Amino acid sequence: MSKSLNRQFVLYGDKVDVLFFYNEPLDRYFGDYPDFDANPRITPCGRPWVNATKEDCPYADKNYGDCGSCNFYKCEHPGDLIGVCENEQLRKE
Repeated sequence: MSKSLNRQFVLYGDKVDVLFFYNEPLDRYFGDYPDFDANPRITPCGRPWVNATKEDCPYADKNYGDCGSCNFYKCEHPGDLIGVCENEQLRKE
């Protein structure tokens, strides 16, 4: 039987569920994170959800280029691989 657990990420009044699957050989859980490029998701206050590994944002840190290293990236807990972008230029009405 496959072990899995669900985690809810909660930011700005919005919740995203991510299912984590246990990998026996690695003795670790891995999340099945949403693809917010293919299926955009916006919080009720207009903040876009992003993956920390997203790399094509013009506002990203020029040294690293990904959302996770950007000052505008806000996640629920340190190390989370999904969060929201707090850049006002990318906020949706």
